[in-house]
Amino acid sequence: MLDYGEACPISMATSVLCEKWTLQIIRELFFGSTRYSEIQKYIPNISPSLLRNRLRFLEEKGIVFRKPGAAAGRFEYHLTPSGKALAPILNELGRWGMCHASEGMTDKPNAAPSLVRDITGGINTEELPSGDTVIQLHLTDVEPDAKYHIYVRDNVAEECSQDLGFDVDVYITATTKALTRVWYGEIDIYDAIDNGSVKVVAHSVYLKSLKRWLGISSFTTDNPQPFQS
Repeated sequence: MLDYGEACPISMATSVLCEKWTLQIIRELFFGSTRYSEIQKYIPNISPSLLRNRLRFLEEKGIVFRKPGAAAGRFEYHLTPSGKALAPILNELGRWGMCHASEGMTDKPNAAPSLVRDITGGINTEELPSGDTVIQLHLTDVEPDAKYHIYVRDNVAEECSQDLGFDVDVYITATTKALTRVWYGEIDIYDAIDNGSVKVVAHSVYLKSLKRWLGISSFTTDNPQPFQS
């Protein structure tokens, strides 16, 4: 833990929150990850030992609590009220990063599971031409050949790495980088289609309304609120 040796609340807060990967772990807990394996899935660059240490540290600081999971010997991690109080801080930190520190961001590798999760959460289901919709994301630079599915039922979008056998309404094919650029508003989806970096195959009613239902990151807006306390 960092120790700045100052009687300052900013220093005290950053001593807890600004160790490497700490805020990213908290971010994933806000997104709904509860199991160790889920957190590791969305933060693939963190080592297992460091993830365990960070979770233990956050538990000691009262930001996270651990409880037994459904499987024997497994645990779930959840935010405490102290942890949930970080929601507006993360929202503003993301907005600041988008406005003032995003140069070259989309040139960095983006984990496919995180990108699919973000896009799923950003879908405006009320703008879909059909209430029940199946969207397939084919990420061509992920091995093995990665095809993710987003199922929209009763105005709720859920991601699934498996094909459940339903007819697909919208096929989206791109590299993770190309789709990341669209997600963060660096390029308009229709411009990406025109330059060939993104391919979308669907009925014309889906294509005409594509920009309305395929959302972009709320961090590109003036008042991002992806995290709720």
